[in-house]
Amino acid sequence: MNPMMISILTPSYNQGSFIERNILSVLNQNYSSFEHIVIDGGSNDNTVEILKKYPHLKWVSEKDNGQADALNKGLKTATGEIIGWVNSDDFYEPDIFNAVAKEFEDQNVQWIVGNIKYYYEVDKHERPIKSPVITYNNLLKSPETVKQPATFFRKSILERVGGWNVEYHLVMDYDLWLRLARISTPKMVDKYWAIFTIQEAQKTIGHALLKQTGEIRRIMKREGAPDHYILRVFVINNFYFIKFYIKSILISMGLIPSKYRCLKLIKRDSY
Repeated sequence: MNPMMISILTPSYNQGSFIERNILSVLNQNYSSFEHIVIDGGSNDNTVEILKKYPHLKWVSEKDNGQADALNKGLKTATGEIIGWVNSDDFYEPDIFNAVAKEFEDQNVQWIVGNIKYYYEVDKHERPIKSPVITYNNLLKSPETVKQPATFFRKSILERVGGWNVEYHLVMDYDLWLRLARISTPKMVDKYWAIFTIQEAQKTIGHALLKQTGEIRRIMKREGAPDHYILRVFVINNFYFIKFYIKSILISMGLIPSKYRCLKLIKRDSY
């Protein structure tokens, strides 16, 4: 029996410093049936030059309407039964695709969630993070439980929920997971499958945390979340914003190096 086709989607914009590592982590999976689709938003760094080095890639570089729009473009192009989504600064652990495909041999499994490791670019260290059990109610209570790079989906369930919502620019993963969890609880796999990079150019540090909080609040209100769930998210994200603000002051005073601006901040996604 031929192995199931795995389609990996990578949205990207000006991530030339990271994207080759991402490409190699997919290419070197020791799995014969895969495709890697890079949807670049018209980068003006060296991204396109790197993409041209790898003839196996399916890629486009053109202006888009954000990460969700890019992912929807990739989903339309994908031919695989299994879809992975790994952002341009994140990457996979070696030799995981065989294990991923094996999980989907069970036709009842619609999406699966593994564990990740945080990789702090500033000081090159890793921290393993085990994913909590994902259910609709757990997501509604704790949006930070989303561990997107170690998640794989059947293409059919992504199409069933309509793909990614372009209304959200920072938490399209959280919105997607809630819509998926309404109809199917993911299978939890206790294996480390992906590396989640913490780096200064990511979208959800500093002032973007306030915008992120607003997007999460809109989603939670749409889903009818209790007020104390929404308050919890507000408190947590504002703690991280205050922490970032204090670090920025200390950096401007020369009391700590600028490289520590994003150290220990936990991102949700990057583009």
